[in-house]
Amino acid sequence: MNNKVLIVDDDPGIRETISQMIEGLGYAPETASDGFDALSMLESGPYFCVFTDIMMPKMTGLELIKRIKAREISLPIIVITGYASLEIAIDAMKCGASDFIAKPFKVSQIQLLLNKVKREKLLIEENRKYSDTIELHRLIDNLAGQLDDKNREITSLQAISERIISLRGIRDLVSAIIDVSKQLLEDVDVQFFPLNRKTLKLMNPSGGEDRLISSELLEGKIVRRDTASENSHRRFETIFPLIIEGQVFGTLDVHSNTMLGEEKEHKILYLLNRSAERMENVALYEGLYENMLSTLNSMAKILDARDPHTSQHSTRVTNFSLAMGNILKLTEDEKDVLYIAASLHDIGKVGIPDSILLKNGRLTDDEFRVIKRHPDIGADILKPLPPMVRETDIIRYHHERYDGKGYPSGIGGQEIPLLSRIITLADSYDAMTSDRPYRDGLSVDKAIEEILRCTGSQFDPELAEIFIRNVIKP
Repeated sequence: MNNKVLIVDDDPGIRETISQMIEGLGYAPETASDGFDALSMLESGPYFCVFTDIMMPKMTGLELIKRIKAREISLPIIVITGYASLEIAIDAMKCGASDFIAKPFKVSQIQLLLNKVKREKLLIEENRKYSDTIELHRLIDNLAGQLDDKNREITSLQAISERIISLRGIRDLVSAIIDVSKQLLEDVDVQFFPLNRKTLKLMNPSGGEDRLISSELLEGKIVRRDTASENSHRRFETIFPLIIEGQVFGTLDVHSNTMLGEEKEHKILYLLNRSAERMENVALYEGLYENMLSTLNSMAKILDARDPHTSQHSTRVTNFSLAMGNILKLTEDEKDVLYIAASLHDIGKVGIPDSILLKNGRLTDDEFRVIKRHPDIGADILKPLPPMVRETDIIRYHHERYDGKGYPSGIGGQEIPLLSRIITLADSYDAMTSDRPYRDGLSVDKAIEEILRCTGSQFDPELAEIFIRNVIKP
C-alpha cells in the first residue's frame, strides 16, 4: 500500500510538526504551502492521504477538497482545525473530507487517524471486488451513516469547547470535566484526583486515603485496569492524566462495565486537552488579576494615608456595603464586584490636589467642582483594565443621587447601578458619623434622621430602609 502523505498548510511550523510525527510512524511525508502546489504534487503519483488546513491564501482548504474529490474521489482527506473553529469541519465533511484533527496535535491522535484510513482503504479495496449493486448501496449507506456520526461528534466536541472556555475558576473546570465525562460515556463513575507535587500522591476529594501516583501516569500515559474481584461483576478502571504545561495536575478516574475503546478515550483526551488549555489561561488570568488588585489596593491605602481624618474610611465603607450585599442575597460574583468597587470607590482622589483634598474647612464652589471629578478620575484609572469593566461603572456612579441631581452624569433611580446605590449609602453614612477638622461626626441617631430626610432624593428608599433596619441597627 502506498505510504506517501501530503501535508498542506501555509504555516511552516505546522507542516514541520506533522511531518516529523508522520515520518516517525513509518510514512513518507511531503508538504505544500498552498492548494495550487498541492494539486501539482498530486499529479506525481498516488498518495495514502492528505492533511489540509482550511484557512489558507490563494485557495481555501474547502476549495482544495472539492478539487481533489473531483479528480480522485477515494483519496482520504483529513482537515486540520482549531478548537474554536470546529463548525468549519462540518462544511469540510460535506465537501468530502474523511475526518479532522484539532490543534494541538499528538502522535497518538495522528496514529489513530492513519490506522483508520488504512482500515477504510482495505475495506474499499475489498468492496471493489464486488460489483453487485446491493453491496454498492450498502457501502454508500454505511459511509452516509459515518458522516452523520462524525457530524454529531463534531457538534458534541464543539459544545464541550464552548462550555470549557466559558468557565473562569479551576474548581468550576474540574466540576465540568466530571460532568461532561459522564455525559460523553454514560453509565460510568468518574472522579478527579488532584496531585500533590511534593508527595507525588493523588489526593482523595472524598476524604479517603491518598495514593501514590504511578510512573506511567507521571509520563503522561493512560492506565487501564481490570478491577474485578471474585465476588463482583467485571469492572474496568481507566485513568487519564491531566497535563498542564508539561506536568501532571491530577487524574481523571473512569470506572465502567466495559473497556472504553479508542473512540471514547479520544473524546476524553479531547476534553482534558481543552480543559488544560483553559486552566493555563485561568491561572495566568488569576495571577495577573491578583497583582493588579494588589496594586490598586496599595493606591487606596496611600490615599487613606494622605488624609489622617479619613483613615480606614474605605475599609468601613466596604464592610457596610458587604453587609448589605449579604442581606440582599447577592451572588458571590456580585459580592466580589461590590468588594472591589467599595474598596476602591475613592481611588480617583489621587488626582485631587492636596490643597483641596486636605483643606481644614468647607470647600469653595470652585474647589467642590474639582472634588466632584474624582468619580470620573477613578473610573478612568480602572477603564484600561479589562477585568475591571463592572467595577469601573460602579465607581463612576457612586455619587449619583436617586432624584437625578448627583454627579458626574446626573442619572437617577434604577438607572444608577444597584451596587453604586449600595456604596452611596455606606459612603454617606460613614462620612456623616466620622469626625472632620471642621465638624464633629454625627451620632448614629442623627445620621439615621439624615438618611430618612434624604430618602427618595439622595438615597434609594428601599435600600435606605434595609440599611437602617439591618446594618445600622441589626
